[in-house]
Amino acid sequence: MAKIQVLDELTANQIAAGEVVERPAAVVKELVENAIDAGASTIVIQVAGGGLESIRVSDDGSGIAPEDVPLALQRHATSKIRSAADLAVITSLGFRGEALPSIAAVSRFQLTTRQPQEMVGTEIVVHGGQVISMSETGCPSGTEIRVEGLFFNTPARLKFAKSEATENAKITDTVHRLALAWPEISFALTINEKKQFATVGNGKLEDAAAQVLGRQNMRQMIRLDWHGSLVKISGFTAKPALVRANRNLQYFFVNRRPVRSPLLSDAIQTAYHTLLPRNRFPAAIFLLSIDPQEVDVNVHPAKREVRFSREREIYRQILAGVKDILRHSDLVFELGEFRTSAIRETPVNVNLYEMKYVQETKPDNSLFSLQPAGAPVNNFKTETLLQQDKVVSRFPRLKPIGQYLATYLLAQSEAGELYVLDQHAAHERVLYEQLKKELSVGSVTVQEVIPQTFELDPLAAAAMQNSLDFFANLGLTFETFGNNTFILRTVPAFSHYCLNQDDLTEILAVVREETGGTTVVFEKILRTLACKAAIKANRSMERREMEALLEQLAETEGPFTCPHGRPAVLVFSEQALARNFRRHS
Repeated sequence: MAKIQVLDELTANQIAAGEVVERPAAVVKELVENAIDAGASTIVIQVAGGGLESIRVSDDGSGIAPEDVPLALQRHATSKIRSAADLAVITSLGFRGEALPSIAAVSRFQLTTRQPQEMVGTEIVVHGGQVISMSETGCPSGTEIRVEGLFFNTPARLKFAKSEATENAKITDTVHRLALAWPEISFALTINEKKQFATVGNGKLEDAAAQVLGRQNMRQMIRLDWHGSLVKISGFTAKPALVRANRNLQYFFVNRRPVRSPLLSDAIQTAYHTLLPRNRFPAAIFLLSIDPQEVDVNVHPAKREVRFSREREIYRQILAGVKDILRHSDLVFELGEFRTSAIRETPVNVNLYEMKYVQETKPDNSLFSLQPAGAPVNNFKTETLLQQDKVVSRFPRLKPIGQYLATYLLAQSEAGELYVLDQHAAHERVLYEQLKKELSVGSVTVQEVIPQTFELDPLAAAAMQNSLDFFANLGLTFETFGNNTFILRTVPAFSHYCLNQDDLTEILAVVREETGGTTVVFEKILRTLACKAAIKANRSMERREMEALLEQLAETEGPFTCPHGRPAVLVFSEQALARNFRRHS
């Protein structure tokens, strides 16, 4: 008996269904995408039992001609493309002709459809891939598909289905993504006869996004609108305050196709750079428009992934576009009603009765001299490593009011807004950009310090010996003293402290462990130096110091966060305060 056999049609269809129909959410995705391709303006999705019991998708699109209904349930039959050449310029969501036959192969399937010009519609019933009946019927124009008993004839796949709550969540996420890509279409999702989600279909992305993210979160979003030679970017991305520990609030689209794309995700994350804490990800609704010939959408059975023909150039343009938008945007986190999910993300408790006003006593020294003294060290230029972008800061000029708990500055803008600043985070940002700017022009200003001796373990000593010039370029001049011992002679002029053993150990760990290249090491050390030198919490400041810090912060490129991405500024608008005090004008 021959070992190689041609599979029967039923088995082949079930295998194909396994590639396309992974779970109920995949059925919803395929059916809704067909409705979109049919020109629907309204799409209604009804689900029961996590989608395993039933899925019903109805639309008011163009419908299917009676003679085409049987063909629609045959594999590789499609109205979207005519030849292999069309695969290079795909503009529709569906094109393989596998969705309907794959779904019908593993369910009890019913399709009812009518074209607007026809007097009657057509109904076809298929169970497990076998046509049960086909007849004329009365129905509205458009198409309605009912899928019941999903995977009833494939118990192995049914066994791997998740809980009803999990499947419902996947379905909801799928509808959210499609509604964001097509805001001109009205979507309605009902789960177990309870309305879960609806959009008005008015074509405004912000309205659809508000239904997905919530209106309060949309207050913290920045509109994206940027054109490059290869790509066009639109949508929204979040202020640094609206971040999560995962990428669940990131929605990516390429030519309106919902996709998963490491390239897009990494470009956005890199654009935020020092604006976010480690392992935190901004919310984003990111729509990328690109010539269809530059992208391959035919690399995944479920069409969830895409491949770009010129990845490096496209990555650079996306990175440049998002960075440009962030640099020119107001990133201050505006607090609204106190009892909101947004506030829970960034807890604030301002007790006005404990507010500490400006002290007239002089501190031991000033941390905010505008022109640091000292002599420039090595003429070392890092223009290729640390580019300085010339932009006009949108951060307002602030007038200090006082200190709260000797940790937070309270200030007022000309517009009457109340600003609360973390003095350590704000000063850290100022110092970081000061040193970065000096490095970019090759003249780091240093000051001599009382010689300090460091004894290191052999591995740390080896790393130090190999990095002496590297540290000198940063203003940290060490001399070898023998026996794994080094002496510190100078530090950057802005630094009003000397390194201790733990600080140096931390910096050397960055040098030894970082594999991202010289640029990454430079950035991490700059952040560490700025953090160590910045004013700490519980330190009283006099008024002139507050004024100097606010002035310097306004001149930075990223005044809204510290270099590690922690928020540096919060703002209460006059309107928000009035609402919370119930002062209705």
